[in-house]
Amino acid sequence: MNEIKTTIQQIADVLLLNGGFLKNQGLYSGEMSLVLFFARYARFTQNNQYLEYSYGLTHKIQDRIHRDTPISYKEGLSGIGSAIEYLVQNGFFVADTDDVLEDFDKRIFFTYNLLALFPEELMDIGYYAVWRLSGSSKNKDKIRTVLSQIVKACNKYDVGNYPAISFFGDLEKDKDLIITPAWYQLCKKIMTNSLVERTYLHCRELITKNVFWNTSVGYQNRLAGWGLNLLTELDGDDSWISLFPNDFILKENESLSV
Repeated sequence: MNEIKTTIQQIADVLLLNGGFLKNQGLYSGEMSLVLFFARYARFTQNNQYLEYSYGLTHKIQDRIHRDTPISYKEGLSGIGSAIEYLVQNGFFVADTDDVLEDFDKRIFFTYNLLALFPEELMDIGYYAVWRLSGSSKNKDKIRTVLSQIVKACNKYDVGNYPAISFFGDLEKDKDLIITPAWYQLCKKIMTNSLVERTYLHCRELITKNVFWNTSVGYQNRLAGWGLNLLTELDGDDSWISLFPNDFILKENESLSV
């Protein structure tokens, strides 16, 4: 266990040097994955300095968002917004997400003609809608209307390669569905193999081969993802998996390099 703690601290040290300087603010390979790691690491170590760092980096990310920032879940607004919703729901941050995500909602929900979007774009918006519905937003009626439009827009595509579509449809029909646990279990089932692959021993093997510190820092590109998984080995908290839906966002024949 001490070796795992040492490795996580080494990961934290590297991420501290990179935070605030990445060109990408997104959840999968950018700065938002660092926010998630440090929020979790702060809770594990009981060190508020890491939480302050995570909170400050979130503000930097928000300041860098501009009108050309994509809605993409992996690299853009919908993933960043979903992560903020997760952090508030799980008590890492204290905030009113209706206030914090007001501009996100406007950009993601009401800027686009949903009927003109491709399935991948609809998935991005739909997953953000799921996260907003699973929280305490006072705008749930409006968000459910958006979700209904997404389901309608998807009907014109062959959606067999997009498992999330049927789930979105279930949410539209059942307003009393407890969203987060259901979605979390689906994501966890898909992510199980990836979790096994990114174990402590695998990290140590890469360290001995001198490739560990030459890799990228984001979740998808290893370091933040390894850090999150190693923390899970120690504290058992794997709720963060629901932020990385993998096949729910990607087509089944695509793979995620995590």
